[in-house]
Amino acid sequence: MVTEDKNQGANLRPDNKILIPATIILIGIIACSILFTEPFEQLLKSVYSVFTNTTGTLFLWATLVMMFLSVFFMFSRYGEIKFGEKDEKPEFNNYSWISMMFCSGVAGAVMFWSIVEPLFNLAYPPMFAEPLSREAFEWSMAYVLLHWGPVTWPWYMVSALPICYLYYKRKKPVLRISSTAEPILGEKANSGIGRGIEIIFIIGLMFSNATVMGVSVPIVNHALSAVLGIKPSFTLELVILGISAVIFTASVSLGLKKGIKVLSDANVVIALGLVLFCFVTGPTVFIVDNFTNSMGQMLSNFWGMILWTDPYTKGSFPQDWTIFYALWMASYGPFMGLFIARISRGRTVRQVIALGLAGGIAGSYMIHAVFGGYTLHAQLNGVVDAVDMLKASGGSAALVSVLSTLPAGTFVLIGYCVFSTIFLATSVDSCAYIISCSATTKLVPGAEPTRGHRFYWAAIQAGLALAAITLGGLGPAKVFANFAGALMLVPIAFGIASWFKMTKQDDALVKYCIPDPNKTI
Repeated sequence: MVTEDKNQGANLRPDNKILIPATIILIGIIACSILFTEPFEQLLKSVYSVFTNTTGTLFLWATLVMMFLSVFFMFSRYGEIKFGEKDEKPEFNNYSWISMMFCSGVAGAVMFWSIVEPLFNLAYPPMFAEPLSREAFEWSMAYVLLHWGPVTWPWYMVSALPICYLYYKRKKPVLRISSTAEPILGEKANSGIGRGIEIIFIIGLMFSNATVMGVSVPIVNHALSAVLGIKPSFTLELVILGISAVIFTASVSLGLKKGIKVLSDANVVIALGLVLFCFVTGPTVFIVDNFTNSMGQMLSNFWGMILWTDPYTKGSFPQDWTIFYALWMASYGPFMGLFIARISRGRTVRQVIALGLAGGIAGSYMIHAVFGGYTLHAQLNGVVDAVDMLKASGGSAALVSVLSTLPAGTFVLIGYCVFSTIFLATSVDSCAYIISCSATTKLVPGAEPTRGHRFYWAAIQAGLALAAITLGGLGPAKVFANFAGALMLVPIAFGIASWFKMTKQDDALVKYCIPDPNKTI
């Protein structure tokens, strides 16, 4: 194995002081999930319940802070800071940049929740509405748009800024979360405290991705079973996980530009094809009207929705959904920050935030508007009782029952299986890439972690996915996501504090980075 790149000054040797502790903890969790499934699941649920009921509201306020900061950084003088040389052009075009960012940020989960979340909101509605009532339909899509718009994307964009600044402006030769704490902690960031932050990041990201994998694999299991006319089974889930492993192994071998980029570009085309087919062959007018109505409902009730904690009853909707999404998206914040930093050479702060928010929210809303709107129409008009299917057999079965009602439903399910599998592979590949960056001793701009190192973390992810599948259900998946979000608030807080301190210290450099206003960037 080549451990030293003389030309670029990179030391690609894995940092064992990070790799070994993180591996021991993750393998321990995997072993407990598989060997002691029921007691471990009960333990997770108990911890989850206490955590969300006592500290969950904090993350609603943190989400609002992220929204404010994303707008502030975009329109303030910070927006002109360029990550790279003054005249340097972006490394990737806008389409590829948005594709990689979107595929890594939402993975296959977006397709699952576009159908299943509106059904949950009908069965167990917010704002004290009666199940399946007109009010429940009114609130259903409005909350989906809240969760997949302003609650999600600001976490990603703001988390990227300090990492981009360190990597491209201060030329910090590592792509690590702990490096963002250096302006605050000094040399301690390179010692035990910094490695502790890195281990927290790795474990949190693994849990976040396990949530996606624990949801995506059962969906493909039910979809394939419907196509092949067989019963869903744990064995089939293992086969699907194995196929996904082959895809992301090939992608890992090809690297960032030939692997993740190509998969992301292709998957966006597949997603657009599925969305367009459903939009054209489905109830087009209802889909447009429902999205328009839901957008108005969300915007007119924004503050009440995002800060609703339901303190006067025993209802759990805010904890089960809005707080869950705030925690889940926080858990992906540092990962997306690192990934966005890696693909954003040559872009300004304003370009990163504007493209990220616009592309991420537009892509999410397009998918949710079409598939969510179709789902609500099918339920409202008696095409399929998907809510009853949800209660009886779970979210994956409900999703398949909805997609099966589309024209050429079998082909839609096959396309959905391909789409979800590639999305899952892209997510695993991106995660393995970023974690191997974090656990590499010294990584300079332009260099990549070794292939073997990336394989290693991809294999650990597959093991954690197996643990999530063994536990089964949305309950454990939500626990994984919330636990990850709680961990990630530590590196995010350090990163934001460091961003302000660095830009203040480097005021002269910041001014230098602001180009001539008469010159096009």
